[in-house]
Amino acid sequence: MEMLSIFLRLLEKVIAESARSADVDLSDVVLVGVKHNKAIPVDISLVGDGQLKGISAAGTGAKKDPKYVALQVVIDKMNHLFGAETFAASQIGEFVRGLVERLLADPNLVKQTKANSKKQFLESPDFQAAVTEAAADNQDAHNTMADYFFTDGPAINAIIVALADAFYEAAVDQQVGST
Repeated sequence: MEMLSIFLRLLEKVIAESARSADVDLSDVVLVGVKHNKAIPVDISLVGDGQLKGISAAGTGAKKDPKYVALQVVIDKMNHLFGAETFAASQIGEFVRGLVERLLADPNLVKQTKANSKKQFLESPDFQAAVTEAAADNQDAHNTMADYFFTDGPAINAIIVALADAFYEAAVDQQVGST
């Protein structure tokens, strides 16, 4: 956040009022893609008699794995931050899982979790820096991979064929599992 603030302050000097009159050459700009998302209207009206069923017995719920509960909390917080229409739920989930995997690859953080309680670890100044670095690394990697799909790179057709094969197999498995 601090780096963004510095960047924006320096950018402000470049695009100041005096620089607005400069001509910008857009002759070599090419539009490579457009994405438009229209939310599907959803009926949120209540149905039935409006009565809620109360608790039937104490302790009847299934115990949840703390690892998955912790991931779901992060995903819920990000959904709340960005809103449901900004990203698909799977995109936020993959982002969070990618960050966790990247952080698990840091041996110093893993050592800290083994040597400290959860409360002590949450107060670690190293974790904030590691999260920021992991997010930046993941963003660079995802941007590089996504940008490749908008080029005429030599392997793009092979990647698309392999992706179609993987998607087909996943979709067939999903159909078999849902029927």
